[in-house]
Amino acid sequence: MPLALRRRAAGACLALLVVLSAGVPAALAQDSRAPGPISQDAAVALVREQTDGKVVRVDRRLEGGNVVYRIRVLKPDGRVREYRVDAATGAIR
Repeated sequence: MPLALRRRAAGACLALLVVLSAGVPAALAQDSRAPGPISQDAAVALVREQTDGKVVRVDRRLEGGNVVYRIRVLKPDGRVREYRVDAATGAIR
């Protein structure tokens, strides 16, 4: 296949991909990815989405061979609540 034709086909495929992915909500697109380790910032963002408090401390620990982020949140009523986020799955405990 001539180079010009390959470039045109690649451009068309890219344009189609952009058009098709524009209608997919970000949460749905994120779920379709293979799960992988999440960063400390991503763990904090997950906890912030689910709480109405202020993050006051974050620790990274190994628990049972897994990396876990311990995130402490100051709730509006003055109490501190601790959340644990599994770095491999993003599961909040």
